[in-house]
Amino acid sequence: MQGLDILLTKAIIQSIQDKLDVEKIQNINKKLEADHGLRFEELFNKYDDMRSSLHQFETELKNIEDVVLRNFLTIEKTTMNDTWVLVRDKHLAEMILKTYADGDKKMILDFTRDKSETVPKILSLCNLPNTSGYRKMNQLIDEGFVVPIGLAESFEGKRAILYKSLIQKIQITINKDNVLTAILVPKETLRSSQVINTVLLINQNHTKHQFN
Repeated sequence: MQGLDILLTKAIIQSIQDKLDVEKIQNINKKLEADHGLRFEELFNKYDDMRSSLHQFETELKNIEDVVLRNFLTIEKTTMNDTWVLVRDKHLAEMILKTYADGDKKMILDFTRDKSETVPKILSLCNLPNTSGYRKMNQLIDEGFVVPIGLAESFEGKRAILYKSLIQKIQITINKDNVLTAILVPKETLRSSQVINTVLLINQNHTKHQFN
């Protein structure tokens, strides 16, 4: 699963947990593992197959689609290489804002926004201690904010992973009582995202049903 999908899926799971009880999620999990060898967190890998096999959970899946996925995000302004994504899900917005509120994490994300680098070099140039720096770097990787994009040769002849920030820019707008969060990500990242493609398909199908 690529970085963007890791980030989006974590937020989606939290939103789904707000709507379904633990027992329902466990039952869906068992069915997914039996039919597809997938866990609930991987529901976008074979969404169409999964959707058709979980007929006994029709109400729950409709709730997931109508309440969570259709209101998750909106694709906004597009440039030649990048696309702004308006975050509508509260959990995703909270994850992004909380991450950028951490001074060390923001420094790492700002440093790797325009160029990729190895973890030791990132921590050194950001002047971060190894212990806390590696912990925060690993958190950014685990949450999908920083993604591996290649390998670099070290002085010892060993290869080290190069990392780059997933989000190119972030825009915060305060509108009355609402805080709107938008992120800028490369177009190619969106095109290859299983989550984005599924959300767009669900919204497209919903629009067709409205006009039929």
